[in-house]
Amino acid sequence: TAPRLRRDHKQQHLSNYINCLCRCYLPPCVRQRTSSACRGRGSLALGTAMALMTKQVLRDICKETQLYRTPSLNDKLYLNFKGFTRIDCLEEYTGLKALFLEGNALETLEGLPDLPELRCLFVQQNCLWEISHLEGVPNLDTLNVSQNQLKKLENLEAVPKLGSLIATHCQLETPDSIKNVLACPELHTLDLQHNHISDPSIIEVLKQLPNLSCLYLKGNPVVSSMKNYRKTMIAALPKLGYLDERPVFEDERRMVNAWAAGGVEAERAERVQIKEEKEAYDRRNFEAMQEMRKAGYRKRREALGLPPGDTDPALDDLSDEEWVFEEDPPELVEARRRLAAYSARDGEEEPAEVAAARREVAAGGPGSVQKAEWRAENDGEVYFASVRGNQATLSGDTAWEGAKDSGNGDNARADVQPAADTAKTRSCEDAASVLETSLVVPDAVNLDEMD
Repeated sequence: TAPRLRRDHKQQHLSNYINCLCRCYLPPCVRQRTSSACRGRGSLALGTAMALMTKQVLRDICKETQLYRTPSLNDKLYLNFKGFTRIDCLEEYTGLKALFLEGNALETLEGLPDLPELRCLFVQQNCLWEISHLEGVPNLDTLNVSQNQLKKLENLEAVPKLGSLIATHCQLETPDSIKNVLACPELHTLDLQHNHISDPSIIEVLKQLPNLSCLYLKGNPVVSSMKNYRKTMIAALPKLGYLDERPVFEDERRMVNAWAAGGVEAERAERVQIKEEKEAYDRRNFEAMQEMRKAGYRKRREALGLPPGDTDPALDDLSDEEWVFEEDPPELVEARRRLAAYSARDGEEEPAEVAAARREVAAGGPGSVQKAEWRAENDGEVYFASVRGNQATLSGDTAWEGAKDSGNGDNARADVQPAADTAKTRSCEDAASVLETSLVVPDAVNLDEMD
């Protein structure tokens, strides 16, 4: 039984999808003939197995979307993407403020009951051929009829308080097809994107909307065919605050008004004036800030008992003269000379060529020193030599600790210490020899630069 139920459920969904497609793309007369011919030919025949909007279905949807089971308590109702072909059984939902009916197969809004509280109605992605039966929602504020087969906006007199109308991806072509929007004097947002409007005289219709502040016409041929489209629209609609993809700022409106009055030259002059006004505004702000700082300095001087003035008292001891760098003291110069003449101790002699170069530098005076560079291939040898020395020291300390625990600490210390010192000295000599061979002495460099 379960597989059969799943198969029937899947078949019903497929039938709803096919019916929606047919209702969207077939004229009514063709749909009627096709439905009559297919009646009785199975569950996938056109006009069969469609979802019905019944009271039980509405209750199930309310339960599924976590709404109230009492219809009048709901202020929104989600009936989207259910495959409904007709509006029914909504009389009890008198408290609705938002009704979602997108993604169904509605051909008309017939059956929409009196919903005096309804503010938002979404019927996009349906099969509507006309806008009608809105008499029961006089307080409607937002209406979305996008992606329908509408060729004309009509019957909007029933919703005089409409403020936002969205009719994208429809079949609107001429100014007359949208002229009915004038029946909504409070309309402030009009979205007509991706229609087929190509007549520039549409602007004459839009001029008669006194409160229009947001307009979308992108995707219509009129956008590319009208010369100076954006400037023309802004100049014609004084309250327009947003056009297509970006807002209309005050500076842009000023330049557009200047362009409409005097052409390109007037627009350029207005742009220069706007720039000068901004610079003057910034200057005034800067001067006001400076005056605030000076007032604060005067109060601080008065509180500290300093002479009157408008400068920072913390900067009184500073001079405006150019900074003079002092010369190095003779002691530092002599120390550098002695450092350049430094010779290694016994047993740590430098290579002959390094010693000769150092003596040459010492004889030349305190002007330069030797600079050494590491050879990357010898760095590892120096590191491992130092590790071996540390290990030798550590092994000597460990032996002494063990002898100390056995009571022979003093004797063990005397025996272990020389061996550890010898190993450490040998490892240090190995590291020193590697270090010496790793140094490359280039040409002499300036000692002052080394500082």
